[in-house]
Amino acid sequence: MDTPPKTLCGICDAQHVTKTADFWCPECDDGLCNECHSHHSFSKASRLHGVISIEDYRKLSPDISSIVHHCIEHEKKLQIYCPHHDQLCCLLCISTSHKDCTGMLPIDEMAKTSKSSGLLETLQKSLEDLKSNIDNVVKDRQSNLTKIREQRQNILAGIQNLRKKINSHFDKMEQEIEKELNTSVCDLKTKIEDLLHGLKEKQERIAVLQSNIKDLKNHASDLQTFIGSKQLEEKIEAEETYVQSLSEDDRLKQLSLKCTHNEGILNLLQSKTSFGSISIESSSPSVVVKLEKTKQAQIMSASVIPKSVDNVRATLLRKIQIPKGKSCECNITGCAIFPNGKFIFADCDNNKRLVIFNTDGSFDCEKAISGLTPFDVACIDDTTVAFTAWECSKIYIFDIKKKSIKTTIETKNDCYGIAYQDGKIYYANAEHLGVAQLEDNCTKSIVNFGNRKSFMLYVSCFCESIYLTEYEANSVCCYSDKSNKMWEFKDKTVLKSPYGVAVDRNGIVYVAFCERNCIVAVSPDGKKAVDFLSAADGIETPYKLFFDSKRDLLLVAGYDGKCSLYQIN
Repeated sequence: MDTPPKTLCGICDAQHVTKTADFWCPECDDGLCNECHSHHSFSKASRLHGVISIEDYRKLSPDISSIVHHCIEHEKKLQIYCPHHDQLCCLLCISTSHKDCTGMLPIDEMAKTSKSSGLLETLQKSLEDLKSNIDNVVKDRQSNLTKIREQRQNILAGIQNLRKKINSHFDKMEQEIEKELNTSVCDLKTKIEDLLHGLKEKQERIAVLQSNIKDLKNHASDLQTFIGSKQLEEKIEAEETYVQSLSEDDRLKQLSLKCTHNEGILNLLQSKTSFGSISIESSSPSVVVKLEKTKQAQIMSASVIPKSVDNVRATLLRKIQIPKGKSCECNITGCAIFPNGKFIFADCDNNKRLVIFNTDGSFDCEKAISGLTPFDVACIDDTTVAFTAWECSKIYIFDIKKKSIKTTIETKNDCYGIAYQDGKIYYANAEHLGVAQLEDNCTKSIVNFGNRKSFMLYVSCFCESIYLTEYEANSVCCYSDKSNKMWEFKDKTVLKSPYGVAVDRNGIVYVAFCERNCIVAVSPDGKKAVDFLSAADGIETPYKLFFDSKRDLLLVAGYDGKCSLYQIN
């Protein structure tokens, strides 16, 4: 194995002293020995630099390690992100090319959450989509080649059977048509193999990009991760454009061989000069290129840049009073917002109903649920909802217009909070956090709770992260959809007996506390929590929360029926 070349400490080398570097500063683009690293970490100018170990630096691919932190045009440090042009800028860039731009954001603040914002996971999903599409195209083209070979054999067999019935005079004509057939096969083969060769190169490039993402996640600094993500995004979009173009031209059309025989050949042997002709036919592609374009976490615009929990603000839009039911009281334990902007609430205990309000906060209707006690609710579309019921292990899919249950999904234990996203229902029951596929009603466990039986769990989801509150554990956790725990915030002084949870498009998590009459905001990395809304803001017995990321609305369901709607800024 080749020994990697030694990296020298740049500061020592400038003083004509040779020392091996133990650290690497991407912002200074220089190595640091232990002593220089100590000075570097205390210096006011460099203390915030994202220094990494020299071992991690060597593990980075050239694409990542060559990322520059300075403006190529002005040789100044990149400090600002312009959401209008989707560009990284130095101070000179702002004064020359971005004078009229608004909403400029500091790169340092954005870089802090680059690994936790979901961008890398979204880019990785894009690469997986690309690889899957290319694999499907390769398989389809190989299948087309097999079919062409079979057609060739069938046509030859037909020609040879016909040849047995005629005079040897037609030997020459047989050779000519066979030559034409082989030429056509060669042409088709060349076309498909040329495409397969290009797809193989794309597969190799995607493998490199996947490796780069792995390097960013495991070894790169936050700033490298942010800038590298931007560069990867552009490369991935180029690959997506190529794959998408396959279905926009003739390269995916089904190619076929066909032989048209001369019908009079048996009767007029001496007057015919050919067996027939070979033609190439094409039909609609049997493979469809599908690229996932919903990239909420990947769009680097001002609307999705993570904010600090200290800066987020709420404006009360309206109060919503749930009408008293037959029990003369309300017990609201669930809520959600339809795609069309209407609101729905689950009234538990005696009323056993779903209550719907119009977008202006006026009462619309209520749907009684016979024999069940709705606990939490999630909107699938404007006329279909999913809900859980108290002391029940099933998720019910309910048609609002028909006032009937369409289907049920078994979770095998008492089920509490649910959330819906992209054809999936995330749920929490007494034993595990799970996901149910609406397509086939199959369920899968994401996190098992072990021997402990959990109670009063609420869930929320955003992009590829799932958030869970545990009432008895006084905690809120963030998991990836691949079962990895991203973080957990657990502080009894702040999170005592949490109920509902919601997350905005900036990754800020909101948790309801019924006993304290308040809502706490937790930072996207789970490291900080602050009191966000209280009784002074109109909060009363908050139980369930729902965030509408399209409209930046936070719906707060009060247990006693006093609900509120807030605009989040």
